[in-house]
Amino acid sequence: MQPDSGQSDRSAPVARSMGDEALVEAITSPGCPLCRHVARIGPQYLDSLLYQHTTDRTYRDRFVKGGGFCPRHVRAALAADAAGNGDGVGGSIFLRSMLAARRRSLEAAGGVRASRRIRAATQPAWDCPACENERTLAEAAARRLVAHAASDETWRTWVAGAAWCLAHLGDVLVAARGDGQALTELRSRQLQLMHGLEDRLDTLAHDSSHGRRDRLTPEVRAALAEVVELLAGNL
Repeated sequence: MQPDSGQSDRSAPVARSMGDEALVEAITSPGCPLCRHVARIGPQYLDSLLYQHTTDRTYRDRFVKGGGFCPRHVRAALAADAAGNGDGVGGSIFLRSMLAARRRSLEAAGGVRASRRIRAATQPAWDCPACENERTLAEAAARRLVAHAASDETWRTWVAGAAWCLAHLGDVLVAARGDGQALTELRSRQLQLMHGLEDRLDTLAHDSSHGRRDRLTPEVRAALAEVVELLAGNL
C-alpha cells in the first residue's frame, strides 16, 4: 500500500531516545515500517539462539514442545549458520532436535485418532521462538512509535500515513488504544489508504480487459503488489 502522498517530501522524524535511529530508518523507507524493523533486528535473536542455547537442554525441550521453528525460520536458521562461522553446528543441533521430536510423534500416530495425530505431528510449528521474538519486537516498536507520535507532530504524520501491513497495523492500533485522538487519526488515515487501494484494484480489474489496457496507469498497475504487501507483509 502506498504511503500517504507527500510523506517523502516531509522532514524525517528526529530520534528521541536510544535506539530510535533504527525506527527512523524503518519509517522513512518504502514498505511497512515494522516489517522492515523486525527483518533488520530479528535475525540477531536467531544468531543468539543458535550459538548460546545449543547446550541448554531446558531451552531445547521447550523448543521441541512448541514444534520447533516454523518453515520460514528453518530456512533462516540455515542462513544464520552460513553467515556465522559456517560450520552448521548450531543449526544442526536445533534442527535435529526438531526432526527427532517430529519423528517420534509420527511413530506414535496410531489408533482410533491416527489422522488427528498425524496432522499434529506434521503441522508447522505452533510456537516458533523466532516468530514469538518477532512479535515481541513489533509490539515494543509499535508502543514506542505511538508514544513519539503522541508528543511530536512529525512522528505523528509519518506514523499515521505509513504503508503498514495488516498485522503490524494491528500492533500500532492496539498500542494507540489508550489515546483516543491518536487512535482515531491513525485508523481514519489507514482506512482512507485502504479504500484508495480497493478503488485502484477495481480499476485494474475493469481496465485490464482487451481494448481498455491503455487506460492503466503505473499507480493502478502497482495496486496488486501493494495489496500483497498489505495482506501478507514483507518479512
